[in-house]
Amino acid sequence: MTLTSPKRPIRIGNAAGAIGDGIDQVYRLAKSGAVDAITADYLAEFNIAWKAIELQTQPELGYEPNFLEQLAWENGEAARLLAHNRIKVVHDGGALNPKGLAAKVDSYFKSLGINDIRVAAVAGDDVTDNLVRGEFDTIRHLDDRDTIFNPSQGNILAANAYTGQAGIVRALEEGADIIICGRCCDASPVMGLAYWWHGWKSTNYDQIAGSLMAGHLIECGAYVTGGNYCGAREIEQLHHVGYPIAEISSDGVAIITKPPGTNGVVTIDTCKAQLLYEIQGHIYLNPDVIADINEARLEEVGKDRVRLTGIQGSAPPPTTKLAICLRGGWQAELSGFCAGLDTDFKFRLLKDQVMRQINPADFTAFSIEKYGSSNPNPSSQKECTVHFRLLAQASEKETMTQFRRAIFYNGMQGYCGLHLAMDWRTMEPKPYVKYFPALIPQSKVRLAVQFTDAEDQIIDVAPSDPSLYTTAIPPQRNYEPSEPYQHVFGTVTRPLGDLVFARSGDKGGNANVGFWVRDVRAWPWLRSFLTSAKLIELLADDWDSKCAVERCEFPHLWAVHFVVKGILQEGVSSSSILDGFAKSFAEFLRARHVELPVDLVGLENERRREGKVLRFLDGEV
Repeated sequence: MTLTSPKRPIRIGNAAGAIGDGIDQVYRLAKSGAVDAITADYLAEFNIAWKAIELQTQPELGYEPNFLEQLAWENGEAARLLAHNRIKVVHDGGALNPKGLAAKVDSYFKSLGINDIRVAAVAGDDVTDNLVRGEFDTIRHLDDRDTIFNPSQGNILAANAYTGQAGIVRALEEGADIIICGRCCDASPVMGLAYWWHGWKSTNYDQIAGSLMAGHLIECGAYVTGGNYCGAREIEQLHHVGYPIAEISSDGVAIITKPPGTNGVVTIDTCKAQLLYEIQGHIYLNPDVIADINEARLEEVGKDRVRLTGIQGSAPPPTTKLAICLRGGWQAELSGFCAGLDTDFKFRLLKDQVMRQINPADFTAFSIEKYGSSNPNPSSQKECTVHFRLLAQASEKETMTQFRRAIFYNGMQGYCGLHLAMDWRTMEPKPYVKYFPALIPQSKVRLAVQFTDAEDQIIDVAPSDPSLYTTAIPPQRNYEPSEPYQHVFGTVTRPLGDLVFARSGDKGGNANVGFWVRDVRAWPWLRSFLTSAKLIELLADDWDSKCAVERCEFPHLWAVHFVVKGILQEGVSSSSILDGFAKSFAEFLRARHVELPVDLVGLENERRREGKVLRFLDGEV
């Protein structure tokens, strides 16, 4: 392939946004997406640790097997289409064993009689041994800089550096068709493909930053084509949706679309939702570039076609994120239920009885939480049933016996109507993982490419020239609105979500949430209304004074963004919170009743009435 520029945009499809996702999407994108390349993201901040536990008893594993299932779709037709159409594939499914998965992929193609597909693994992100040997300088917690990690603790499961595009680009330059990475950044496969396709230089910061944000938009698969979207009522068909495609031009400008004739949608709002998802503010850090997304703009340029512009890039940071996973101890849980009247009393009685039967000092965490409420005058038992979740964590496995006995001891003397979930296997102690995010120098991460057809040849990938790193990483902007809003037509008490859309997510122990409106006339009100103090007020009983809030605005998206630091405890792998990923964090806030401007609510109501209505099998919503 001749790497001249400008070339036509590269079309990159995404086939998965999580483990188990998109089982048919490699096949569908290869068949009807007219794509040049396919990426996928199988990793989250918790499953690397489970792969580490898996490796302790099954050293040949340690990778996510989803890609093998995707290749085998339609009796291997997915793999045949990739080979026939010469579609490149890059993803992070290698987890802790990219070489192992690469070998399995190569073997599968050969079992189909396909012998001309070159499969490569990119390794080097796993720095566990380096950490154990103390090769890094002082390692401070990414969010709590006073907390220092001690490598001599001896409970390290895995330590992985978030790597950039360098290994991917090198593998492509060496002729790879399928590239299996470990813990690369979620957008790195898209970035590496665009960089290679257009022949960019490492200092083409605006272009690289544009590809970074294009990768961010499609990395979660169906999230940008209608999934996890608070406006889902306006999507006519929200099943078997088309997965996204990013068309990235030589100038870094991207258009987000999907295969023609597929369900779901690509709109400005679905793209806003994903753009605001799991970010930390205006500044998006990546090993290859720093993207400033303050001026980001989304423009509809056709049916299911949205263009992203306004992304500015600058020199990359000298550090990269390090995810350390530690053995946290043992965990068990059980769900109990009550129904009807006096549910608050029943909850307090359960909690009191259980806590009197254990020694809290023996546990590192002990949580009893109430979820839901009972409807008055219910027409079924389902309408008045409330969920109680009991969760315990301890350093020693034997301690969990107290948890089990405390529940059974109080079973017959409990509240009226006490009944438990019947799968008592959840009370059996299982190991849980603690998460420690940090930063390490990029110069300490050494990537290598290895092809399955040349196992004795390891291609070292040199780190970037240190002179190319920035010496001053721009801080996240944190500010409050500058102007009050005057209610000309008065207000009405309604749920915030009757006017405002939102999307939330997690980054370790932090939750982020982006709110936006769909009419420019509502933007002055939104930015004035949503202060940090107002967010804390909306969080109500969920607010913890130990947390901190950072706030910024995206003027061209008509959006206000918050990061709430520490509200998810230490992260999903050890959090006692039921929604440890903060997926419904925004939906809780949208359900809160506030004073909304009457005229703006009217405009939004009109928009929603004119929209399409999702259809179920048995009719409309």
